[in-house]
Amino acid sequence: MFLVSRGGSACRALRNRKGTATVELAFCLPILVVIALGSIEATNAIFLKDRLTSAAYEGARSATTPGQTSAGATTAANAVLTQFGISGSNVTITPAVTATTASGTQVTVSVTAPLSSNSWMQPFIIGKAVSNVTATVVMDHQ
Repeated sequence: MFLVSRGGSACRALRNRKGTATVELAFCLPILVVIALGSIEATNAIFLKDRLTSAAYEGARSATTPGQTSAGATTAANAVLTQFGISGSNVTITPAVTATTASGTQVTVSVTAPLSSNSWMQPFIIGKAVSNVTATVVMDHQ
């Protein structure tokens, strides 16, 4: 009822709030954009870690096969990385596996790749804290 009256206190209150939505948007929109882009960046990092884990697993599986060497395991891991389109990666196998590696020896395969060159957008939140993503798999030689 009192909203119908012209010049009353209710109309003045509505007139005084005209720019409020614009100011609220100006404060909230940058925060929401940073949260959205940060979520995308975190998802990219998690996805890269998953791909590196798959490559490390294939390398470890190959390295623990009887008669296999570190070179063959590195080739297997690099094949997976190439298939996934990962660039700038590094595969490390410890200890060095030879055809005479004793059964039961623990073989560790680590795969490292830079986050910045394996993301479709330039990392600006996580990328400053985490430059490289590493995945490690440990298996017993058969």
